Amino acid sequence: MYSILKLNDKDTIVKLWFRGWDFGRVYGPAMVVGTAAVFGFLAWNDGIASPVFPFNLAAGLLMGAVGPYTQFRIFPVNDKLLEEHRIVIKAEKTDERAQGASVEVVRGWAADWKRLDIHRQLLAYLAAGAGLIAVLRS
Repeated sequence: MYSILKLNDKDTIVKLWFRGWDFGRVYGPAMVVGTAAVFGFLAWNDGIASPVFPFNLAAGLLMGAVGPYTQFRIFPVNDKLLEEHRIVIKAEKTDERAQGASVEVVRGWAADWKRLDIHRQLLAYLAAGAGLIAVLRS
C-alpha cells in the first residue's frame, strides 16, 4: 500500500487499492469472526476463575472490535475509493478519460485508508499478544 501513495496516476492508485480491498472483502470477515470466536470459546471453556481467562477474553474482544472499527471508520473511505474505481472502470469501457476526483484527493483517500488499516491491524496484533500471553500462562 505504501508504494501506491507515490504514484501520480489516480487510475493506477484506485486499481491497486481495489485489488487489496477485494481480497480483504472476501477473506477478512471470516478471519476476524473466526479468530474472535476461538478466543471467546477459549475464555468460556477455561472459565472465569482461570488465570488465562482475562487474556483470552481480551483477545476475543480486541479481535471482535475489528468489525465495528471497519464498519464505522474504514467503510466511509472505502465508499469514496469504490466510487472512484467505478468511474475509472466505466471510463475504460467507453475509452474515455476518467473524470472524478483529482490525483491529490485520491492519494489522500488512499493515505487515510492506509492509516486506518494500520489502526485495525494494531487491534489484531494486540489480540494476538493477549492470546500469546494466555498460551504462555496456561
